[in-house]
Amino acid sequence: RMEHYAQARVKFKQALQLHKGDPAAVILEIINTIEGCPPVDVSSVRSMYEHLAKSAPAILDDSLSADSYLNVLYMPSTFPRSERSRRSQQYANDNSMNSSDFEDGPRSNLDSIRYLECVNYLQEYARQHLLGFMFSHGHYKDACMLFFPPNAIPQPPQPSSLGVVTSSSSPQRPDPLATDYGTIDDLCELCIGYGAVPVLEEVLSAGVSSEIPLDVGVKQYTAAALTRICIYCETHRHFNYLYKFQVIKKDHVVAGLCCIQLFMNSSSQEEAIKHLERAKMHFDEGLSARYKVGDSTKLVTKGNRGKSASEKLTEEGLVKFSARVAIQVDVVRSFNDTDGPQWKHSLFGNPNDPETFRRRCEIAETLAEKNFDLAFQVIYEFNLPAVDIYAGVAASLAERKRGGQLTEFFRNIKGTIDDDDWDQVLGAAINVYANKHKERPDRLIDMLSSSHRKVLACVVCGRLKSAFQIASRSGSVADVQYVAHQALHANALPVLDMCKQWLAQYM
Repeated sequence: RMEHYAQARVKFKQALQLHKGDPAAVILEIINTIEGCPPVDVSSVRSMYEHLAKSAPAILDDSLSADSYLNVLYMPSTFPRSERSRRSQQYANDNSMNSSDFEDGPRSNLDSIRYLECVNYLQEYARQHLLGFMFSHGHYKDACMLFFPPNAIPQPPQPSSLGVVTSSSSPQRPDPLATDYGTIDDLCELCIGYGAVPVLEEVLSAGVSSEIPLDVGVKQYTAAALTRICIYCETHRHFNYLYKFQVIKKDHVVAGLCCIQLFMNSSSQEEAIKHLERAKMHFDEGLSARYKVGDSTKLVTKGNRGKSASEKLTEEGLVKFSARVAIQVDVVRSFNDTDGPQWKHSLFGNPNDPETFRRRCEIAETLAEKNFDLAFQVIYEFNLPAVDIYAGVAASLAERKRGGQLTEFFRNIKGTIDDDDWDQVLGAAINVYANKHKERPDRLIDMLSSSHRKVLACVVCGRLKSAFQIASRSGSVADVQYVAHQALHANALPVLDMCKQWLAQYM
């Protein structure tokens, strides 16, 4: 407390020789003592005592007036500036520097001398506690530099600490990236907890993009550490951080896939489009990089196990992803859902997943009413059942009696499907008009290409005479028999007689 640090270190080393066991507990007590309060300023105490001694006779002679009482109470403010504590002034200066550097982080109560004294103790006797200490006092960059020293590799753990520092992913064997200060996972946890991930990004970016040629071992260590950081972020679902470290790794394909995940998590249209545009940019860059190095593969090789997403995706896969991202951007813009979760408009997912299939079909149905060209792209890009989707759209428009939109919709799909499918889509709308609205959509019936379908539609609408006329003109015995059967049930005797007469001639 008296700031005689050199003497304290000498005495501690002498005492440590007699101490048996781990000195970490003793070190932490020393750290707590230094952290507890600023050192005692003996000169300040002596000045106060001398001031009191001089004032004592006057105080004893008279009873304390209000003024004299206040003079005694506020004595330190009467000291001349020259008598103020050098250490107090330095402490204030150091604190003001710390507060400006770490406005949002923890504010250290240690001046630079006391902080370095703590670091020296921890560095020499209790390295496993140094990382947390640096973070708790806002020295984020220093903490990150423990794991990423300039153009160097941190020392591996000392034999005494090998049993303590292990990888969370494989606890049976020592972590090759571990140090005496902890693991990469420990660093990630503290960076995220203290909001210091940007500092870690800065340290890694500076190392990766350094103009000074890096040693091969340093490159390998940094690459392995970046991979471990990415695994940590992905495991704990910190996708925003994961994306930034993937960019530092220059793994364009994986960064693009991460952007798609960020799009799925987006809560606004603007944010969703930003992530999708970045994804497309990364896929295009990944494709360009493959062309440059000539690392093109037309077929996926067997045995994908152990390969990264970048290695599994062929050039064709990248081109497809890029095209689908472009379609997804148009879909998000078309829905124009400025606020709210954007995953509802997502076309991505496992094609074998029923929920993904259902969502894609719903998106295509909705788009078919407002943007048919885009809906057409979605249907054929994702191999969706076009006829079922078109039939659903036709039925929905008919149910809401949107005659104008229905006409426009049929104009759009004409020529994109064959005649049987065309009649199936028309039939969906005709059934709604006939059964729900009790109307006779003659115009839609006339648009049917198949005589058989026209007969069925006329029967549904109660137009039995028209059904007979169409069936008889087409020469279909089965259709005339069907109309006769329906006329019998409806007690439409004139139509029944016509059917019997026709059948008598042809049978």
